[in-house]
Formats: sequence, C-alpha cells, structure tokens
Amino acid sequence: MKALRPSKKWVLAAIGLLLALFILKIVLFLTAKPKITVDYVAEYNRTSRPQNYDPNENAAPYYQKAFDAFVSMPDKLHKSYINWPADFNDIEQALFEKWLISNTLAFEYFREASRKPYYWLARKSERDNTVAGIMLPELNSFRELTRALLWDAKIKALQGQFQPAFENILACYNAGQHKCHPSLLLTDQHNGLGIKKEAVDSALVILNSTNVENKALGFLQNALQSRLNNDDYIPSIQAEKYFLHDALQRTFIDNGKGTGKLAWRTGWYYRMLCGKWNNFERRLYACFIGPTRNEIVKQIEKILTISDQIMSKTPRQTKNEAYDCFEEIENINNSNWFLQILGVSPESTFHLYHKTRAQTKALIAVLAILRYKADTGQFPESLDKLVAAGYLQRLPNDPYSNEPLVYKLTEDSFELYSIGKDFTDDGGVIEVVNKARQEPGFRGTCIVPHVHSPDIVYWPVKELKKLCYEFTLEEAERLKAEKKAEAWKRLKEPNQSQ
Repeated sequence: MKALRPSKKWVLAAIGLLLALFILKIVLFLTAKPKITVDYVAEYNRTSRPQNYDPNENAAPYYQKAFDAFVSMPDKLHKSYINWPADFNDIEQALFEKWLISNTLAFEYFREASRKPYYWLARKSERDNTVAGIMLPELNSFRELTRALLWDAKIKALQGQFQPAFENILACYNAGQHKCHPSLLLTDQHNGLGIKKEAVDSALVILNSTNVENKALGFLQNALQSRLNNDDYIPSIQAEKYFLHDALQRTFIDNGKGTGKLAWRTGWYYRMLCGKWNNFERRLYACFIGPTRNEIVKQIEKILTISDQIMSKTPRQTKNEAYDCFEEIENINNSNWFLQILGVSPESTFHLYHKTRAQTKALIAVLAILRYKADTGQFPESLDKLVAAGYLQRLPNDPYSNEPLVYKLTEDSFELYSIGKDFTDDGGVIEVVNKARQEPGFRGTCIVPHVHSPDIVYWPVKELKKLCYEFTLEEAERLKAEKKAEAWKRLKEPNQSQ
C-alpha cells in the first residue's frame, strides 16, 4: 500500500480540522444561552415614576382602599342595554340604590384619590423578573369602581342633585387622566382614555335625560375646560420598548457585537411568546438565517420614532401625508418573526386618544349650547355665535376634518357630530340593520344587529347598546311575521293551482 503524499496529508488534516471546528460550533450553538444583562422591570419603574415624586401625593394608597371597600354590582343589574337608572324596574331600582349605598366608603376613597396629582405603582414581575410577567391587577377594579361612581352620578342627577353628580363625573375623568401618561405601558394609557370616554358619555346621558340647571351647566363646563387647557398628554409607546428589549435579551445570543441570532436554548420564555409559531423548521430558520439583534433593535427604534411622529398629528393630517404611517409600522412588524409575534402598533390608541379629546370638546360645546338656550330661549345659529357671546372659549376641532365639529339646527333641537374615520360627512346618520340578512342563504332565523354610524354623533345622544337591544326585539317580531306570511303563501299556492 502506497503511503499518502504530504499534500494529501495536509488536505485530510485540514478537512478534519474544519470538521472538528464545525462540530464545536454546533455544540456551542446548541449549548449557548441568552445573557440577562439588564433589569428592564427596574428600568420601567425608574422612567414611569413621576418627577419630584412625593409618596404623600400619590393616589395609589387611596385607590387601594377604595378597591378593598368596593362591592361589585349584583348580577341581576348587569344589563348592557340599560344606561339610565329609571330604565330598571321597581325591584331592580331598590336593589340598585342599596348597592350604591353599600359603596359609600369606596366612593369617598376614590374621590380623594382622584384629587391627587398622580397615580404611580412600582410594578413587579410575577415570573422570573420579565417585563412580560408584569401584571396590572388593579385595572379591573379601577374600571368597575369608575362605572359604579358614574351610576351614582346618574342617580343623583335623576334626583336633581346636579352638583354632586357632576363632581362624580369629574372624579372619574381625573381618574382616567391618572392613567394617561406617556411613560406608562400602552395598556394603562388605553384604559385611562377609556375611563375618560365613559365619564364624558355619562355626562352626555345626564344632559339628554334631565333638565339641568344653568349653574350646574356652567360648573361642569368651566371644570372640563380647565382640565382640557392644562392637559398636555400625548400618547406614546416608548414604554413598550422595555418589553421588546427584555424579550430580545432572553431569546437571542449576546456575542458582544449585536450579530447574535435566536438562541436554540431559550427555555420557557420563547415557548410562551411563540405559542403555535414554535415549530422545528421555523426555529431552525430563525437560529441560522433569521435577523440579528442589531437588525431587530433598529426596527424597534424605527417603530418608536414613527409612532411618536404620528401621535402629535391629527388623523386628518396623517391621511393627507404621502404615505400611510400605520401601514409602514405594520410592514416593519411583518418583516421578521420576532416583531410578527411581539410587534406593537399605536393605531388603536391613536384613534381613541383623538376621539376622547374631541368628545370632551363636544361635551363642553353642548354645555355652552344649553346655557345659551337657557339664557336666550333659543339655540344658537352657529358655534361661532357661542364664541362671540362668550359662552365658549374656542370652536371644538374635529380631528378627522381639521375643521370645527359639524353643528346643525333641527326642528326643535340640534345635531353635533364628528365626520369620523371615513373622513366623510354622512349627515350624522345612525341606523341599526340585521347583518345576517346580507349573508347568502339567509333563512330568517338569525339576528346580528349592526350599528351603521360612520359619523361620531355626540348630540342627540343615542344609546347604541339600547338601540341594538330594541332592534333585536323588533327584528324578531318582523322575522316571525315574515315566516308566517311565507307559510301562508305556500299553503295558498296548491289551492290556487287546483
């Protein structure tokens, strides 16, 4: 047997070395774990804490006392289509008033909390100090208690106690404002906006259902205008970066250069985040071919930058721009597996923010209109007349048109509305239809109430849930009559043929 030539020996040695290095790399890859280098929960608490924080000015202890004293609404009173106390029957009204009385102490603590300048909680993670493990346990109690106090405002208004009724409205509005801070998580901000919206909704219901005295109208208008003038809140998703960066450090290899990809050994965190997305082929692709840490960080920063630019604009301004900002954010989120799963979007909060702010301005305008009517005996011909006469500081702007809200006189009242997300004035129309009738093969057995209201109508007040409930009852009778007529028609046809 011939001995191998030196050149062949070197080639075989080189191949063996490369194979050994490849095997070593595979072993290192399979055993490499992400490094946890930053406590993002602590970072979030640091940046969300109010400036010049004083524990004595924090509303948190009072809210907690309110939550502890709160008695939930009895199940018998949970009727989504009822939004006014007088719509309950006599037995329900007695139970309703008893329930409100049982929450007297909770309401006192809540009002005290609402007068504080801020509401801050040091967040804790319930799993391995991850930002994903931060729970917001107070939100459910916060919304329940707010709704209870708004019910108390309505019962007081029904009894003619308008000043304390509106004080309740303002307490709830303040509570919502406590959650409206750009340094908070998006879920917090979204809930805060929702609470403010419910407070304004309730005030409009009161104005629509009672004859409020002029003094109380002025009180609520001045209080809301003052809050609006001092409100510099603009939503932000900056706090979401802690969640994204924490997820990144717990799932990607940190090689000190930012070029690490998804680690094979990520443990429970990756499985929790990915859910059904977690399969062998996709994971293998992400580990070898997927984006690096640096690439994802750049995309996260781009989303945050675009979002902050959007939030300072009105919906009309974003529509007039050459490109769709929200579509660009969606495209970035869809560009890689990490952001597909965890990517954030500001769109829903953006619209809720502008709708809530416009709704507050609309309520102020309605209060001014009613004051003018009380003083002069007639409704103003235009909103400009209210400004000129000193009843209104400025015209309420519609963020979907960048023009004043639409105001029209009717035969015995007025209409006030925003043109809404379709950016078209549809005349303030509100109608309920059975969407099931539009489906092919409709057999007349299904009712799917759908509210067609492209404009956002502030006045006259329409209770959409109540409209849907009433429509469902009426539609059921119509379908019953249609079935009866059809059966009668089929019965007569054979007789006619004979």
